[in-house]
Amino acid sequence: MEKDKKMNQSVPKTIERENAAHPLTLREMSGTNLQQAPAVRLTSPKETNNNEDAEDEDFTIDDDETTLQRISKDYLKPNIGLVLLTVSYFFNSAMVVSTKVLENDPEDIANDRQIKPLQILLVRMVITYIGTLIYMYINKSTIPNVPFGKPEVRKWLILRGCTGFFGVFGMYYSLMYLTISDAVLITFLSPSLTIFLSWVILRERFTKVEALGSLISLMGVVLIVRPSFLFGTPEMTDSSRIVESSDPKSRLVATLVGLWGVLGMSCVYIIIRYIGKRAHAIMSVSYFSLITAIVSFIGINTIPSMKFQIPHSRKQWILFGNLGVSGFIFQLLLTLGIQRERAGRGSLMAYTQLLYAVFWDVTLYKHWPNVWSWVGMIVIISATLWVIRIRAANSEAMNKDPAPVIDDEENSIPLTDFDVSDPK
Repeated sequence: MEKDKKMNQSVPKTIERENAAHPLTLREMSGTNLQQAPAVRLTSPKETNNNEDAEDEDFTIDDDETTLQRISKDYLKPNIGLVLLTVSYFFNSAMVVSTKVLENDPEDIANDRQIKPLQILLVRMVITYIGTLIYMYINKSTIPNVPFGKPEVRKWLILRGCTGFFGVFGMYYSLMYLTISDAVLITFLSPSLTIFLSWVILRERFTKVEALGSLISLMGVVLIVRPSFLFGTPEMTDSSRIVESSDPKSRLVATLVGLWGVLGMSCVYIIIRYIGKRAHAIMSVSYFSLITAIVSFIGINTIPSMKFQIPHSRKQWILFGNLGVSGFIFQLLLTLGIQRERAGRGSLMAYTQLLYAVFWDVTLYKHWPNVWSWVGMIVIISATLWVIRIRAANSEAMNKDPAPVIDDEENSIPLTDFDVSDPK
């Protein structure tokens, strides 16, 4: 028996596993980490084809996502400030056309119920200020020092509000006697003035490409404005008489007030750029709307010829409501865009207002631009897109090579960036 026992011990024992191809001996198992093999299932040809289609579909989706990411990286992110400014000016155009309709309603003028600029500003800014307060208190955890901001930047926010009032008043007043296109075109002097101020005050770089793009855009403005000493005096059509004044004195005063507004808008760009991210964007909108509302209220109650007109029709209530909502969105996106873009280059986006102004003139008043206007628009759009494209190429080159790309004497006007960091 002992012999049989020894023989049994010498025979290797096996562990039989269901569906296993080879048994494992105890000796082999002693030094092996056992892991259950994954089950293998045969697929039919139909399932195989479905899987291949699914893989192709996944590949297509991934390819689309890669393309979108590449567009975002190469174009949107480097120009996010320009995108915000372009959208903001659309809401500004909606606000401008509402103002034009309110100020130049023939029935209201005939009945001595014409809405004045200060009245429109008061209503609009009260609505905007209420919106800013709601927004700030809802997002109080992410917006410091609600509702007046950090003490060290409050004086600059007040100055931003004062200059902003002159800028918007100049625009609103000129709309009483000029077409939407002409009133907007006056504001196109703002980019050139802003570029000059940012160069002198903020010491920002101003490349020759941006300078050339600005000059080309101004040439487009000349083609659209068509001054009489270059193009002669045009004949007044029926549509022109509806949307603009035929009195030269009124047009001159409106133009001068509009130029005063251009100076105010340029100062707004510079002040917001100086403040930088030391104040939340909504804080700037809050100060601007509050100060403008206060000044408008004082003006209505102190100017003898001024009296406040309560909206007396459903149409006027809708227009006033659009003024408040569009004004709030415009100011918010405008401030966000300026904070993310250099003042000189960002101000070039003001030219997009031209497209919106022409659209509203054609839609509401059937006032079509002539051939020179279309040529001017093409020139402005081409110059703006060219500046954006060159900027994107320079950004990509700077990412690959740390050495300055646009900061040499041949390609730029050498200036240093202004430091807007928090003072220590």
